[in-house]
Amino acid sequence: MIKRTLFSITILLFATNIFAVNSISDTSYTAGLIAFDWTPISDVEKISQKDLSSRGKKMLAKAEIAYIKAYKLMKKKEYEAAIKEFKAAIKLYNKAKLNDDALNFIHANMALSYASTGKKEDLPVSKIFLDLITTKAYTNHKWVYNIAIAHDKVGNTNKAASLLSSIIRKDKFHFQAYVTLEAIYRNSGDETGANKVVARMQTAENKLIKESKKPVKIGKETIKTIKTKENKKIREENYVAKQPKITNLKIVTKDDHLQFNKNKINARSMIQIQKGIVDYNLGIKALLNKDYKTAQKHLKKTEKSLKKGKITADGLNFSRGNLVFSYLAEDRKKGSGKAKRYLKYITPKLYKTREWTYNMAVVYYTSAVAKQPRRIKGKKLRQRINGEHLNTAIKLFKNSIKLDKVYLPAYENLIYIYRNYKESNGKWEENYTTDINDKKASRMYYVFEKARDELMKSFSKQEQIEKGHEPPYVFRINLGTFGEFDTPSALFEEDYLITVPEENTTERNPRSDTIISIMKTTYLAGLFYTLDEARAYQKAKQKEGYTACFIVAFKEGEKRNDF
Repeated sequence: MIKRTLFSITILLFATNIFAVNSISDTSYTAGLIAFDWTPISDVEKISQKDLSSRGKKMLAKAEIAYIKAYKLMKKKEYEAAIKEFKAAIKLYNKAKLNDDALNFIHANMALSYASTGKKEDLPVSKIFLDLITTKAYTNHKWVYNIAIAHDKVGNTNKAASLLSSIIRKDKFHFQAYVTLEAIYRNSGDETGANKVVARMQTAENKLIKESKKPVKIGKETIKTIKTKENKKIREENYVAKQPKITNLKIVTKDDHLQFNKNKINARSMIQIQKGIVDYNLGIKALLNKDYKTAQKHLKKTEKSLKKGKITADGLNFSRGNLVFSYLAEDRKKGSGKAKRYLKYITPKLYKTREWTYNMAVVYYTSAVAKQPRRIKGKKLRQRINGEHLNTAIKLFKNSIKLDKVYLPAYENLIYIYRNYKESNGKWEENYTTDINDKKASRMYYVFEKARDELMKSFSKQEQIEKGHEPPYVFRINLGTFGEFDTPSALFEEDYLITVPEENTTERNPRSDTIISIMKTTYLAGLFYTLDEARAYQKAKQKEGYTACFIVAFKEGEKRNDF
């Protein structure tokens, strides 16, 4: 019997936690591939056509905005919300007078979204959009694969199998197509067809493994360099970009307003200062409760009292910084104007700590992208970006990293900015192409990975959460895969042991010298939150005889390969 190269099975952990564990191989191109797995595709820049009128170009630009919103919602698996945005986009595309070929990508994504809502009544609608897709869409393998997934979801399994077979004929190394095609055959009861797909896939994989050991050139690149680039692209597609959100900030609660006053403060001034500190504490309490009106009331009183108490401008930073925060968090146009006035009085002394530096970076970002619609002849155009404030935000995010190299939110926010905004001729604007290969974002992601690895290496679980690595990774040790006759008895004494059954395989019975079908099982043990602890446990197990054991990472119950 041909051993399947892919398996995924749910297992019980601590009676409540469920982990999905896939078979893995250091040399395999198919390890970790899951049948029917798919990722939304944008290609928004390709939805166009030549000779558009000036009105058509305007409609196209507006349609792209709605399309990108829908695409982002698809990535979050919010399919119903995505459908609403796709509907808005397609109306605008129709106004731009695009032909059927140009609309292929949005039709494909609408079909996938309707097929993925989980509602039976949406499946016929998905079929309608699938029928609208023209032959031009079938020249791109990644789109053909996603269209095949949509056909399978609506019950057109024969069409899905046909499309996947066409991909394999043109690209014998498209392993995701093999894995999904095998599952379609097996689910339909066609074991012979499924086994043929597996055999063909193994032949292709073995060929690629052999070729990868040689410096075979394809143009100017070798297969090894191509695979490295593909792996890099996969990592970049899983960017941890996070938009800076002012309402999610951790308020700094312990500030010393007097630290910058060098001269002694007289009794009269101290009365005003104490009064100001009382109001400041009330303002902070209101901020923590997201009661921004009350916070503004107390923080304004704070500033007046501290001024009367002759606190220096540096000492007034804390009340002013929190006032800016309260106005921007309120998300009102008037509040945005008031926030900018207070920002003018913030001095460099505020940026001595990572906490305030990071918070003010988010403040400047929020101020930079606050709603400032620009009008020309009564028509509202795309949002204007305050380039000066956005540059300041980027600078402060970088400074917060200098102050705390393993504070992950600063990296994630910078990646988001580089991916969603672009600078052109000294001016910033929103980037609607969502180019995952942006060089600045790529470099920042590389630095982020190093910081995250350092954080996972030795910081405690609580420290990882405080540094933005939430939820933290869980590390376990794969001790090996054993059968009925070679499983070490001591293995069952390991802490937090997990058993993962594999599919039946055939082996020679050492007792009767006959061929029998046996079940093999993979064993994982240990539960660690730092790599240092996991590696120490791994070394101990290697000394005990588990020489091939290795570390496996999980996050939110799923095995991860990105650590």
